[in-house]
Amino acid sequence: MSDAPRVNGPQAASGVSRSDGAGPVGRGAIGLALLAAVFVMLCIASARQKAVTVDELGHLPSGVYTLASGDPRHATLNPPLLNVLSALPVFALSLESSIEPPAASDDVFSFWSSGYHFHERHRADYLRIFSAARQVPVLLMVLLGVLVYRWANELARSSGSSEGGPAAGLVAASLFWFSPNLIAHARIVGTDTGTALFIAVAVYALRGMLLRNERWRAVAFGVALGFAQLTKFYALLLYPLALVVVIAWWCWRAPDSPLRSWLVHCAAAFAVSILVLNAGYGFAEFGRSLDSLALHSDTARALQSTGIGSLPLPLPAAFVRAVDGQWLEVTSDIRSFLLGESFQGGRLDYYLIVLLLKTSLFGFVVFAGAAFFGFFRAGFDRAETALLLAFPVLLFLVLSISDNRQLGLRALLAGFPFLCVFMGAAWTTAAGSRRRFVASALVAGALLTGGVAYPDYLAHFNSFAGGGDGGYRVASDANIDIGQDLVGLAAYLDEVDAGTVQLYYFGSVDPALYGIDYRVPEDYRLEPGYVAVSVSLYRMSYDVYDHGVLRKVGPVDLSSLGDPVASIGGSIHVYYRKPATG
Repeated sequence: MSDAPRVNGPQAASGVSRSDGAGPVGRGAIGLALLAAVFVMLCIASARQKAVTVDELGHLPSGVYTLASGDPRHATLNPPLLNVLSALPVFALSLESSIEPPAASDDVFSFWSSGYHFHERHRADYLRIFSAARQVPVLLMVLLGVLVYRWANELARSSGSSEGGPAAGLVAASLFWFSPNLIAHARIVGTDTGTALFIAVAVYALRGMLLRNERWRAVAFGVALGFAQLTKFYALLLYPLALVVVIAWWCWRAPDSPLRSWLVHCAAAFAVSILVLNAGYGFAEFGRSLDSLALHSDTARALQSTGIGSLPLPLPAAFVRAVDGQWLEVTSDIRSFLLGESFQGGRLDYYLIVLLLKTSLFGFVVFAGAAFFGFFRAGFDRAETALLLAFPVLLFLVLSISDNRQLGLRALLAGFPFLCVFMGAAWTTAAGSRRRFVASALVAGALLTGGVAYPDYLAHFNSFAGGGDGGYRVASDANIDIGQDLVGLAAYLDEVDAGTVQLYYFGSVDPALYGIDYRVPEDYRLEPGYVAVSVSLYRMSYDVYDHGVLRKVGPVDLSSLGDPVASIGGSIHVYYRKPATG
């Protein structure tokens, strides 16, 4: 097979240059290790101050039961890979109760019932289990930061800045690791940050195939693409993206070579990815047809009634059910809230506004500068730039034009690593001889941004949006409150000697696990004493955990009590209702 032309020779493909000696590379590696250590400390220390969140209740048991039983039907609502990885440390613990999975079900919403089964069976070990499991997503983000460093290093070198590669990598890695929005989700068991890793690896492998149009690189891309499909359904966007990018790359870089060879390699990668996807599900229920499955979304049912419905699918049935369940969930009647307005379904400007609210002021300056330098000063190859920015742009557009439920800023995290690579390379390349000073300033700014937001990363908003304590006025749900602040609430209640607190808690776990003596007031009848409410419940209703019973609560209006006497992590407000006077 013919090789595609490469930018700046072999250095662009390998990312390693010997011409400037080992010094910059060695210093870059040491700096990267130090930044990674700080990132890990921030994640672990802040995670200890945060409770098990809403979706964690289901994610970890999904992985534990899939590993224990080998039945992929326990991996409901999401593909299994990330939850299985998070579950690995659980099997190294000595637990008081043995792990006994409930009966596997074709019902994708058994995600929640399995979560409560695990919650009740392992109450004695519950917090210890999650503390161990949360180390896995942190480790995955360390690996992604290393990839961000390498990619930015290579991009800077390919533009002719051989000495600026390590500086570009350090800037990119620091912008990535110390973003409050990244740390917020890097320390909890879920799928958003891990998906970012596997999508970035897949696109990086696609880049390798494009730089050298070789068969084994197509196989490597296919393997990476298949692993990405085992994380979250945003990864499906990689298929159309890869096809378009391959054709565009051929047009820009190798129009004299036969297009057929490029398309054959792309098709081969797609076939390998489907094989990897099925292997991830143990080839269970391979070849089932749509009309043989119990599906519930309007889209799936419409397809079942067509000629496609009777055809055997080259996909695991559990994967198809999970896609159906996700589609059903995002079209549910859960309302969204933004800038004082509650609304149903999608809103074209939702993700743009959320980005404006939750991006730090430092982040705005860095991105604006990178956009200018990257497009007008840095001299990046257009094919490399298009590949780097294709996925974040596509993800943003697809989510923005959707008329489905808005999922919050976390839905955009899969595109964030690519932007960090671009920003790091753009600033340091354009800085020329001043790159060391510029890189030092940017790394220091990123560290400061991540440090100032500690430990309340999920409730982080910039000062224009009111900061962490004012964020509830402009956004809700996953943008600020997913039940993370029971630890802080317990500490506050002990400090004021509150006794039994009247609690409206937007979360899935029992607050008693954190030592909180609570009751959920019925019919919103309040007694004198302390009252605590999760800020998400100002805007929405939720089935809250009440001593073993799920009870729908919200929206909650406590305006009659005046201003809160305390704000816990920006996500829980505490009020005090005075006794009636005679």
